Amino acid sequence: MTLVEVILALGLMASVLISVASLFVLGGQRVKGSRNMTQGMAIASNVMEDLYGLGINIMPTTFPDCCPGGCAAATGCTVTSDSDAFLQSRWLPAIEKKLGQGRLEITLVPVGGSVTPPTFSSCEGMRLSAEVMWNEGASQRSVYEETVLF
Repeated sequence: MTLVEVILALGLMASVLISVASLFVLGGQRVKGSRNMTQGMAIASNVMEDLYGLGINIMPTTFPDCCPGGCAAATGCTVTSDSDAFLQSRWLPAIEKKLGQGRLEITLVPVGGSVTPPTFSSCEGMRLSAEVMWNEGASQRSVYEETVLF
């Protein structure tokens, strides 16, 4: 075996090792993204379970920023952890601990009842959604969970 053959073999082996090493880095990024997505979904599920425990009659009044003019005539609202003190104290610490800089958005929409469009005071149920958002590198990621309560 000549020196040229040895150098060519080493070059080929180095290029293969660099390619395999880049796959490990990419795999690690995917695992971290999947872990964050799972943690985001767990937080969204916890939020939904906590809100379900409040019941549809108490839920709109739990968020003062939801209906500043009074919840009786409101036809829906959205609150975010950027401005709502209840969300900031209740769930934002878990989001920041598990996902870094993130936020939570909750939307309440009354459904059914005798008034069209339904209002919180006349509804028979409520569509409830929670979206957890966070930054992952240069991308914004989010998970969304929705249910209807009666």
